[in-house]
Amino acid sequence: MDVGGDDLLSRAEQLAEAENYQEAAALYAEAAAQGMPGAATAYGAMLFYLDEGEAAERVLREALARGEEEARDWLSDLLVETGRAAEAAQLMEQAIGHEVGALRAATIWADAVGDRERAEEWYRKAVERGEPGALNDFGTFLSDDDSRQDEAEQLFRQAAEQGDALALSNLGSVELDRGAPEAAVDWLRRSLEAADRTGSTALLKLAAAEAQMGNNDAARELYDRAVDEGLADAHVERAVFLMGKGEDEAAETDFQAAVVNNEEGAHYYYGEFLVHKNRVGEAVGHLDQAVADGSDAAHETLAKIYLERGAIKAAEEHLKESIAAGWLSAVFAYAGMLRSEGRGDEVAALASEAERLGATPDQIAGLTG
Repeated sequence: MDVGGDDLLSRAEQLAEAENYQEAAALYAEAAAQGMPGAATAYGAMLFYLDEGEAAERVLREALARGEEEARDWLSDLLVETGRAAEAAQLMEQAIGHEVGALRAATIWADAVGDRERAEEWYRKAVERGEPGALNDFGTFLSDDDSRQDEAEQLFRQAAEQGDALALSNLGSVELDRGAPEAAVDWLRRSLEAADRTGSTALLKLAAAEAQMGNNDAARELYDRAVDEGLADAHVERAVFLMGKGEDEAAETDFQAAVVNNEEGAHYYYGEFLVHKNRVGEAVGHLDQAVADGSDAAHETLAKIYLERGAIKAAEEHLKESIAAGWLSAVFAYAGMLRSEGRGDEVAALASEAERLGATPDQIAGLTG
């Protein structure tokens, strides 16, 4: 029996939502052959999910050529996924009239290509065009540069005036970084009330602010709520809080859940917890995984473990990695290791690294003295 157009698309959407991409793709292909608007883009998206990259690219390019602008986003994602990020950004630059075309181009230049100059050019265009989220996202981009924090905050404030919940949350972060949790609470509560594109980060930041103010019951309630709502990284955040309160058994349960859920920082913080519990053998595996996941902080802890084991070469490698990643404390740890190994003549060479990482003149004098 033939399936009507609306029924065909409805059935395809149901299959896609159920992650039955193979059958959904077949129905979308049929709908596209009938010339139904948007079907070709959806077909390309299903092929993308099925890792049929060449076929997906062909279908999406054809859909875009026929005027299905929504195909542009999928095609740009595919190009990034297949190592052609600059081409993806250029594709978005061509999106005249696309609601967030300039912003997507900026994001790709920043995150996938790493061209900050080109990214800033397109963030500015996105702001000029009034694209949704552009002020906040440009502020977030600038906040990665320590010398441009004031500019970033000004953009967050402009976005907050427009009711952008993410900007309100980011202003909460600014105040937390300043050590002003009372001011942070105001911004974060407003962010949650706005219920825009955020919720999870604001809720967890609010919990952190309450904890900084010593309101542990309020903080615990917020962390529990975040876990109950299944928010990203809620287990690891609550675990760190519980560890700080001496509730080690409950903290470990959360750390283990965080590892299973692959939450950000889970291996690093669980490794630190295990070191704290004198379970160093267990800790090393998690800290090694943290390094593999890109954690810079894990290097120094691993160096300390290897020093205690007498594995000087491994310790030195981790300390060098930590210094390269920008950890000033690792410079002093490395100096201590060099002296303990009778290599004190090498310490003076670390002064330039210490200065680069922001050491004070007194610290540098203590390092080399």
